[in-house]
Amino acid sequence: GGIGKTTLAYKLYSDNSVISRFDIRAQCCVSRVYRRMDLLMALLHDAIGMRDSVSCEADAAEKLRRTLMAKRYLILVDDVWEASAWDDLSSCFYDAKNGSRIILTTRHREVANYATSVSKPIPLRIFNDEESWKLLEDKVFGKESCSSTLEKVGQQIAKKCGGLPLAL
Repeated sequence: GGIGKTTLAYKLYSDNSVISRFDIRAQCCVSRVYRRMDLLMALLHDAIGMRDSVSCEADAAEKLRRTLMAKRYLILVDDVWEASAWDDLSSCFYDAKNGSRIILTTRHREVANYATSVSKPIPLRIFNDEESWKLLEDKVFGKESCSSTLEKVGQQIAKKCGGLPLAL
């Protein structure tokens, strides 16, 4: 982790020009250990504000499927560790061929490839030393200039972060 998958996904999910294109938006974080019912309820809460619990997973899955069926939706499924987690949710995502989209983040290429339907996975890369320093410099100094002494120290710090943007 730490390369910025979740940060990038949430920036896209929360962008006003993206929001305006969809009738419904919903998101859930899967993680390594999860309960399908919790994920379904998180999606239903975001999609329709539903707080009431549903008696069983099958009812929750069907309610989510019906909710999404006639709508243009954007779903963010974050931090998927196994293909089985995708299987637990994907049947709910009715494809009306109306421009609905799903953003899935994972650190596992095989999960990304498994969940692919239309578009190919977009792998993120770590920053090189120069990009790491530039990000750190922008965060610390903004528009102000940095002394050469601090620049050397900053470059060393950036290098130690191993190219991971979230470490900077």
